[in-house]
Amino acid sequence: MVSPQPAVEPRATVVATPSRLLCATMSVLGLFAAGAAGYRLVEGVPWWDAFYMTVITITTVGFGHVFPLSPAGEALTVALLGAGIGVFLFLASEVGRSIMEGELRRYLGHVRRVRMIERMSGHDIVCGYGRMGRAAVDALRRAGRQVVVVEARSGEAGELAAAGRPVVTGDATSEASLRAANVEQARGLVCCLADDAHNLYTVLTARSLNPNLVIAARAAGEGAEQRILQAGADRVVNPYQLGGTHLAHLLVEPARAQSASSGAPPAPPGPSGPFESRTGASPPAPGTPSFNEP
Repeated sequence: MVSPQPAVEPRATVVATPSRLLCATMSVLGLFAAGAAGYRLVEGVPWWDAFYMTVITITTVGFGHVFPLSPAGEALTVALLGAGIGVFLFLASEVGRSIMEGELRRYLGHVRRVRMIERMSGHDIVCGYGRMGRAAVDALRRAGRQVVVVEARSGEAGELAAAGRPVVTGDATSEASLRAANVEQARGLVCCLADDAHNLYTVLTARSLNPNLVIAARAAGEGAEQRILQAGADRVVNPYQLGGTHLAHLLVEPARAQSASSGAPPAPPGPSGPFESRTGASPPAPGTPSFNEP
C-alpha cells in the first residue's frame, strides 16, 4: 500500500508471540494463587482474606494489613512484592513488544508494496474494487498483466494487502492516489467507480498525468458515455445497457446470442492498444445480431 495512508485500521494489532503472552499471563495468575495459598497456610486466615491480602500486596496499592502478620507472613509479603513487580514488568514488556512487532510488520509490508509499485512499468490500474472491479482484476491477472488497485474502502484494500496484491488506499479521483499507483508508467486504466461524476473526474485526471494511457471506463447514467469519452476515455461501457441488450438478444435470436457469449473471439487491438481510440463505441463485429437489421 502506498500514500496517502495504509488501509489498515488505526488501532494497534497484537499479533506476535502468543505463547510468551500466555506464559506471562499464567505467571501473574499463578502468583496470585500462590500468594493466597501462602497466607492461608502461614497465617491460617480465610481464603478470601488471604486472596485480598495477596492482591493489595502484589498491586502495591498501599492499603493497611487485613490481618496481623507474623514474621513468616512478613517474609511472604516481601517475596510477593518482589515477584509481583517482576511478573508484571514481564507481562507489560510482552504486550508492548507484541504491539510494536505488529506495527513494525505492518509498516514493513507497506514499504515493500510501495517499492513494488514504484518499480512497475507497463502495468494496469483498476480504480474501484467493487463487483466490476474484482472481475476486471481477475481478467487482467488471468491475462498475465500486472495490476494495481486504487480503492478508498479500507476493508477491500486491506483484503488485497493481506493477499500481497499491490493496492493504493485512497480516492481514485485524487492526483496523489493515481501518482501513488505510478500512473505515469502505466499502460492501461480501468475506471469502474459507482458514480459517473467520479469516473469522469478520474479519467480526466489520469489522462492529464499520462496522455498515452489506454483508459476504459464505466458509465451508468444516460448520456454519461459521451461526457466520459470527451474527458479522455478510449472506451466507455454501460453495463446495464450491455447486459439488457444481450438478454434481449437471447430472446430474439437465442442461438446466435448464445454462441456469441460463449465463444466470441477477442476484438482486434485498436490504435491505442486493446481498446478503441476515443471515437466512441466500436462498430459491431460481422455476424453480431442487431435489432436494426432487417
